[in-house]
Amino acid sequence: MADRNALEQTVHSLYEARKVGDLEGMLAYVHPSFSFRMVGNGRLGPMTQKLCDRESVRSAFRSLFDEWDLSQMETAQLNVDGNTVYVHRVGSVRFVPTGAQFDTEILDRLTFLDGQLADLTEFVDTLLVAETVGLVPMPAIAVDYSSSTRDSINL
Repeated sequence: MADRNALEQTVHSLYEARKVGDLEGMLAYVHPSFSFRMVGNGRLGPMTQKLCDRESVRSAFRSLFDEWDLSQMETAQLNVDGNTVYVHRVGSVRFVPTGAQFDTEILDRLTFLDGQLADLTEFVDTLLVAETVGLVPMPAIAVDYSSSTRDSINL
């Protein structure tokens, strides 16, 4: 079993690298057999396809870094269960190409092998992402039906 403190520190370092756009810094933590997937319906296309080879991961992460500003996201909760870490993040996200900005929540499941990140499975609001990038039409009137966790958590 991995050391809890080491896993927590690695996760915080990964998110810090993401915040500042340090792709190589983030990739330095990944295992050679690393895989990444954003959970969602396959009809959303490449956005939800599992990536396993290093160059596909690098390319996808470069696009995510360039298009999505997550610098205002904060960790609301972090739980370690053996070699798996669950992270609940909340905050403001900006889609760089259009400047669209919104509050959201993300849940990540990070699985470690030999002290390195072997799998990252990300749960995001895929409808909001699909609307933002133009895969599905935005509603005529923007309505937020959700109550944000940010309203009930003291960060």
